[in-house]
Amino acid sequence: MKCYSFLLGIIIAAVACSSLLAQERAALQPNATVLSILQGSAGKAVELHLRSGEKVGGKVGQVTDNIVYLSHLTGAEFYDAFVDVKDISAVVVRAGGR
Repeated sequence: MKCYSFLLGIIIAAVACSSLLAQERAALQPNATVLSILQGSAGKAVELHLRSGEKVGGKVGQVTDNIVYLSHLTGAEFYDAFVDVKDISAVVVRAGGR
């Protein structure tokens, strides 16, 4: 009986941990903009695709109406970036542990 209780406890713990580790999927709102997506991603790692074809990845710091501040740039962790919102063509956000 103790063995079954222990096994049941492990299964419950595994299910709880897997649901905690799963991140929320991004949901598209009807009035979504690049700016609103970035504001909702504050503190998270994103990759910005710019109209010039370049990619900039990092952690979203502050977002204003015109500028996005990224810290901990991917591949250049000691640098920060300020990106003009008008230059962003796509925002890539990790959608969970797939």
